Amino acid sequence: MAYGSGYVVNFADIAPAYASIIFGVASTISTIGALISNIIAGFIIRQPILADWRKLFILFSIIYTVGGTVYLFYGSAVPRKWARFEYEKTKQNEEVEMLEMLQKQTDVPSTTKTNESNQSIHFSE
Repeated sequence: MAYGSGYVVNFADIAPAYASIIFGVASTISTIGALISNIIAGFIIRQPILADWRKLFILFSIIYTVGGTVYLFYGSAVPRKWARFEYEKTKQNEEVEMLEMLQKQTDVPSTTKTNESNQSIHFSE
């Protein structure tokens, strides 16, 4: 259950159109890291004693803490403009056009009206 939170769902947040591709590349890179961590564990643990395992857990907890801290400060869930689906772009363009049309309709142009005594009164914005 906890696997579906944090950075895993962040791919769908920032790049919904390319989330699967980005997730695949990130998973490949993380798998390479997992392979390297097994090699490091083989170098650190010479005998199965508690002191060697403690060194390994401290090393990996430092790596996880640094990674989590970097994600905390630099991670973002703001969708990128280049990574949206095509229908999102057209919907956004339609909304902008609708707002511009409504703004044009509500704008009061400069007009000239006359009052009862035939004096000209100029209204402007």
